[in-house]
Amino acid sequence: MARLWQEIEQRDQELRDQELRKQEKSVSAWASLFLTALQHWQFWAVAGGLVLLFGLCWWLRKRSHQTASKQTASSSEDHSRLDVDKKEEEENLSIALNVGRISAQCLLDGPESFTMVVELVDELLRTCRKLSRNAFVPRPKPAIAVGNDIDGMSLREDHAVYHLLVPLKPPRGHSFHLEMDTVEAMPARKSRLRVELECTCRREDMLCFPHCCKEELRQNQSASLLDTLCTGHHLDMEKTTRWFQTLVKAAWVVLPQSTHRRLTVLPSRRSCKLRLTDRSSNTLLIEVMFGVQQDGSDTVLSIE
Repeated sequence: MARLWQEIEQRDQELRDQELRKQEKSVSAWASLFLTALQHWQFWAVAGGLVLLFGLCWWLRKRSHQTASKQTASSSEDHSRLDVDKKEEEENLSIALNVGRISAQCLLDGPESFTMVVELVDELLRTCRKLSRNAFVPRPKPAIAVGNDIDGMSLREDHAVYHLLVPLKPPRGHSFHLEMDTVEAMPARKSRLRVELECTCRREDMLCFPHCCKEELRQNQSASLLDTLCTGHHLDMEKTTRWFQTLVKAAWVVLPQSTHRRLTVLPSRRSCKLRLTDRSSNTLLIEVMFGVQQDGSDTVLSIE
C-alpha cells in the first residue's frame, strides 16, 4: 500500500514537472517573439529616420537650385533691360531734330541747322503763348532771322550764335503805335512803342478798360498792359525782357527736349539771350530781340 502511494506521488511530481517545463517554454517563446518584434521596430524606426533625412536633403537642394535659377533669371532680365535702355538712349541722342530735339553737331552745319533752331524757338514761343493766354501781355509771333551774318548765324569763339527777331502783337483791348521821327516823319530804325487802350464794350469775353470803373476791373479782370510792362504810355523793354525771360523758363520745362538739353537764360536788359547745352557739353547761343510789325506792311522793326 505504501508502495502504491509512493508511485502515485512520484507520478504527480512528474506531471507537475512536465507542466512547469511547458510554462517555461511558453514564456521563453513569448520573450523571443517580443525581442524579435523589438528588433524589427528599431530597424524600421532607423529606416524611417534615414528616409526623412534623405528627403529633407533633397528638398533643400532643390530649393537652392530654384533660388539660384531665379537670381540668374532676374540678373539676366536686369542686364537685358539695361541694354534696351542704353540702346534707346543712344538712339534718342542720335536724332538731330525730332519733335523739337536738336543735335548740336547739326547746329553747326549752315542754313539747314538755322531752320532747326528757328523751329525750336517757335515751339518755345507757342508754349509761351499758351501759358500767358489769359493775361494782357504782348503775344510773341514766330521768330525771324536778323543780322548781317548768313541766315542770322554767327560764330563766337567755339559757339554758334543765332540772332532772332520776335515780333510782338498787342493783347486784347490794346494797340501798338510806333513813335515817328519828328524830322523825317519816318519810323526810326529802332523805335519806341506807344501803348493805347481800346474800347471793347461790344466784346463779351472781357471788360472795357477805358469805360469800366477801376474797382470792377480790379475785381474781375487782370491788369492792363499799361499797369504791368509799361512806363507811362510806352512799352518798357527792360520790364518786357524780364517778363519774357521768366516766361521762357516756365515754357522750357513743359517741352519734351528739356529732358535732353539744358536751357540757361543769360543776363540781358533789352534782349533775351539763351544758352542751349546738350549732354556732350556742346553749346549754342540764341539771342532773341523784340520788334513790332509796321502798320500796312510786312516790315518788322526792332524796339528800343
